[in-house]
Amino acid sequence: MLFRSLCDGRRGGDHAQQQRAPEMTSFTVASILEKTTNRDKDFRYMATSDLLAELSKETFKPDSDGERKICKCVLKLLNDQSSDVQGLAVKCLSPLVRKVHEQQVEEIMVTLVTQVLTGKEEQRDICSIGLKTVVLEMPQVMAVTAVRQLAPKLVSGVAKDTLEVKLESMDILNDLLKRFGGHLREEESDACLTALFKELGSRAAARKRAIACIASLSAALPDKLLGQLVASIVSKMDDKGITADLRRTYIQTLSAISRSGGYRLGKQLDLVVPLVLQQCSPAKARGDAEMCEACLQAFDSFVLRCPKDVAVFQQEIARMALQYISYDPNYADEDGE
Repeated sequence: MLFRSLCDGRRGGDHAQQQRAPEMTSFTVASILEKTTNRDKDFRYMATSDLLAELSKETFKPDSDGERKICKCVLKLLNDQSSDVQGLAVKCLSPLVRKVHEQQVEEIMVTLVTQVLTGKEEQRDICSIGLKTVVLEMPQVMAVTAVRQLAPKLVSGVAKDTLEVKLESMDILNDLLKRFGGHLREEESDACLTALFKELGSRAAARKRAIACIASLSAALPDKLLGQLVASIVSKMDDKGITADLRRTYIQTLSAISRSGGYRLGKQLDLVVPLVLQQCSPAKARGDAEMCEACLQAFDSFVLRCPKDVAVFQQEIARMALQYISYDPNYADEDGE
C-alpha cells in the first residue's frame, strides 16, 4: 500500500509538471523576448540564441498572443545593429514559419518584401535573406497566399531602376517560382514573363537572373504562354539589329527553358533547332567561341530533355558537334594548317 501510494504520488507529481510545462515555456519565452531589447548586443545575441533553441523544440507551440509577440520580435531583430544578431534572427524564421498560423506568416512576408523593395541598403540585404528563408520553409498549403502576396510585388521590384533591388527581387522570385510557380494565374504568369523578358537586354548580372527566373517559370507556364515566349525569342533573333550579346542570351534562355521545362519544349523544336543551328554555323558565328558554346549547350539540353522530338535533327546536330570537336579557342597560329 505504501509503495502504491508513493507511485501514485509520483505520477501525480509528473502530471502536475506536465500541466505546468506550457506555463514554464511561456514564461521562458517572455523572459527571452524581454532580453532581446537589452542595450548590450551580447545580451541580445544570447537571448536570440535562446529563442532559436526554444523555437526548434518540437514540443514548442506558442498561443496566438505568443505568436504575435515572437514574430514582431524576430522582425525587429532582423534590423538589429549587430550583424551576428541579424544572422541568428534569420535562422529563427525557419522553425517560426512552420509553427505559427498563416496570418502571421503572411504578415512576415509582407513586411520583409516591403523592406526589400523600399528599405535602406543595410536592411535590404538581410531582409532578402530572411524572405528567401520564409519562401523555402513555409508550408506547402500556403502556396496560393505566397503567390498572391509576393509575385506582384517582386515583379514591380524587377522593374525598379535600382540594380540591387532588381537583382534581389529576381533572386527571391526565382525561389518562389520553383516552389509555387504552378499556382500562378495566367495573367500573373504573363506579367512575370513580360517583366523578365525585358531584363534579357539588361546588364549581365540581371540577364543571368532573368534567364534563371524564366526557366523556373517555364516549367509551370500554360502551353499558350510557352509558345508565345518561344515565338518572341525567334522573332527577336530575326532582327538584324540585335547585338551578339543579346543573341547569345536568347540561345542561353532557350537552353535553360529546355532543361527546366523538359519535354514541353519539344513542340517548339521545329522553330528552335534550325535557329540554333544557324547561329553556330561558321559563317554566322565568325569565331565567336561564346556563341558556339551556348549553341552546343542548347543542343545538349535538347537531346537530353526531348530525345524523340529532336530525333529528326540528330544528323545535323552531330555534324555541327563534330565540326567543333577539334576547335580550341585558346589556340592561335598563323599557319592555316
